[in-house]
Amino acid sequence: MITTRMDPEKARWVGTGIPPRLRGITLNDVEELGGQPDAIRKARHFVEGYRAQQSKNWRGLPVNPNVYGRGLLFAGHPGTGKTTLAAAILCELRRRWGVTVYSSRYSDHIERERKIVRADQSVDPEELSRWQYAVERVQWADVVLLDDVGHEHTTDSKFAEDTLERLLRQRYDEGRPTLITTNLSGDDWAARYSRALRSFMDQCTRREIFTGESFRRGEP
Repeated sequence: MITTRMDPEKARWVGTGIPPRLRGITLNDVEELGGQPDAIRKARHFVEGYRAQQSKNWRGLPVNPNVYGRGLLFAGHPGTGKTTLAAAILCELRRRWGVTVYSSRYSDHIERERKIVRADQSVDPEELSRWQYAVERVQWADVVLLDDVGHEHTTDSKFAEDTLERLLRQRYDEGRPTLITTNLSGDDWAARYSRALRSFMDQCTRREIFTGESFRRGEP
């Protein structure tokens, strides 16, 4: 029987959820694309300092408890490069430190959570297994990107809002940094979610505001 081996570079990104167009992208690539210098510097600092930030002492306690499990929040108008830079951080962390990473649009994550809750015997077991895998990766990967937070469908039950707060607090308590991209301003965030969660974001992430014109301007 003839077997073929997957290219090691391609294999590195299997199961990461990173969009194919961004798999393997580096911070240098983002810089060449014209990414925002302040945000890139913060991204480099995060990648280079990841091990120190996440280190523990002989008792299993964080050496730097004030930053342990802390991620990044990229906020700004659409098309300013937030998702590209966040994906580059995941790729750099995966290459440099070998950590598990996962990327998901938050709206997709919420939709999977809803489908799992509503699943019955008519649901294809393989499909259900794929939803569960993706949800578990968002919960337990070492570093996760929640992309486009604020674009998810809202309901009177506040399921999406409550899930976001639960997920972020769980990951932070477990010492698992979360990267977030959003188009919401600070006031919009507080209005959509809660002031308590808005305040918690300053604890579990470092914020970077993206400014300037969209990279997408002039696209057909």
